Amino acid sequence: MRTQSNTRLLRSALLIAWAAIGPCRAEPVVVVNPALASKPSADEVKAVFLGQATTLPGSGAVQLGLPKEGKLREDFVIGYVGKNEKQYKAIWTQLIFTGRAQAPKQFESEDELKKWVASTPNGVGILDSSKVDASVKVLPTK
Repeated sequence: MRTQSNTRLLRSALLIAWAAIGPCRAEPVVVVNPALASKPSADEVKAVFLGQATTLPGSGAVQLGLPKEGKLREDFVIGYVGKNEKQYKAIWTQLIFTGRAQAPKQFESEDELKKWVASTPNGVGILDSSKVDASVKVLPTK
């Protein structure tokens, strides 16, 4: 009896741990409207997020959308763009001030951002990989 009880307890603990860790494995991904026919390189996508490019192959002028704030945005900026949030904001402030770019559209929630990308022909944004569905297409970031 004691062995079965310990086994059940261990199984329960593992299940709880797996459930808690599972969502943490999700990561930021770059998404576009599924109508984008080309497959841009990771460098071409990164250039858009750094304001160094305004188009992707096979598209017109892209419209950039980002979460307003939060862990997803921070993880993306640090991990993919290679800047901290303060540096990233400074890049965009300078681009906007000099008239070389328009500010990325900011969203309160990932669901709003996903809807916007799905309905905007040249929309580009970031989502948590767990939020991706057929309404958007994932682009390479590595």
